[in-house]
Amino acid sequence: MRILYVHQFYAGPEAPGPRQPRDFVRLLAERGHAVEVVACDLNAYNEQTEPEEEWTASAGGSVRVHRLPVPRGLRISLAHRLKTYGAFAWAAYRFGRNRTAPDVVMATIQPLFGGVAAMRLARRWRKPFLLEIRDLWPDALVVKKAIAPWQAVPLHALARSLYFGANRVAVLTPGIKMELLKKGVPAERLDLFPNGFNEEFFTVPPGTREQTREELGWGDRFVAVYTGSLTEVTAVETIVRAGAALRKRPDIRLDLFGSGQSTPKARALARDLGLENVHFHDAVPKTRVPAILAAADAGLMTLFKSPLIHIYFENKFIDYMGSRKPILASLEGVQAGLIEEAGAGQVVGTFDHDGLARIIAEAADHPDRCREMGEAGFRFIRSRLAQADILNRYADAIEAVVRGEADRLPPWDPFQGLEAGGQKSEGRNS
Repeated sequence: MRILYVHQFYAGPEAPGPRQPRDFVRLLAERGHAVEVVACDLNAYNEQTEPEEEWTASAGGSVRVHRLPVPRGLRISLAHRLKTYGAFAWAAYRFGRNRTAPDVVMATIQPLFGGVAAMRLARRWRKPFLLEIRDLWPDALVVKKAIAPWQAVPLHALARSLYFGANRVAVLTPGIKMELLKKGVPAERLDLFPNGFNEEFFTVPPGTREQTREELGWGDRFVAVYTGSLTEVTAVETIVRAGAALRKRPDIRLDLFGSGQSTPKARALARDLGLENVHFHDAVPKTRVPAILAAADAGLMTLFKSPLIHIYFENKFIDYMGSRKPILASLEGVQAGLIEEAGAGQVVGTFDHDGLARIIAEAADHPDRCREMGEAGFRFIRSRLAQADILNRYADAIEAVVRGEADRLPPWDPFQGLEAGGQKSEGRNS
């Protein structure tokens, strides 16, 4: 089976960004399929140039990653990002129309426009189209006031054409699934394939913790880390202010690994507050994350307040649990509910930096309880969100679509049986 996969920000082998798309493409090749990935030539997190790739699996399948040039400057403004998104969509369509028709076309959104290009190619070839949704556009843009409601009207029309034009829709979070059901997307065509846990990836050699702590100068202090993007959505200023509330605890330090639009603001806040216990690091390749988490004592999560907060389900949620680290969080929504339901950490309300400081101090003072929460999260993630199960189910869905048997395959959701998919109401008391 030949698969064309349009994924603008498909991360390279040694680059920051989600690893699961790479694992999924590898699985498809190992099942004997030929996969062509159409991506842009820059990394979404640090704009490093990404390489083209080509290799063959032992089962006879193959992977080829094509990189199309796009304008730089993602962090400058929304206008610059839209320019990059539009340039890629047009380039992807022009590139694809000169290729031999595949058996199925896949696209991941966001950005929205790459999905439109992929669907046009599928219609041109009269081939099935599978849509993967990682974020809810333009809904999230309107909520963040990045665009006005009237500006979102044509984007809503594009999004609906994708939702209802796809033969099958795969979403990455329980919240996105809830929103699509509200929009009328048929439940029988809607699968939930979230980011999953790859136990092998998080298994580190003996001595990794000690070596990494020495490299980073952590000594014997309690270290809570944040790994991920620094944006308005992730509200990392809450972590910085929690650091201010922990001034009198020299045995505790907070380390943030990542980059994004909010980086200058967060660094400036730490400087203005005169903090020596909050440390910023550049974004690291995903392959470096297991060692960092092995060395850390807890993982930090923060999010902003939004009526769409339930659509977020972050990679770091998987990473922290997979590394047996307790999650200390200031947020609401699906992730908050799952942390509490699994007993995998402690949660306070959105923007509650004093509450976050309190639960960090409690974790530092009670290492046994800290380890218990970490182990509880690990048990949850291994039983509920094993990556092999998720990706094999995903591959089954693609193969069923190509055979014309999608209607016979029941939709899949690994969160079934949990309390409303982990959904909790907003307004949690800290």
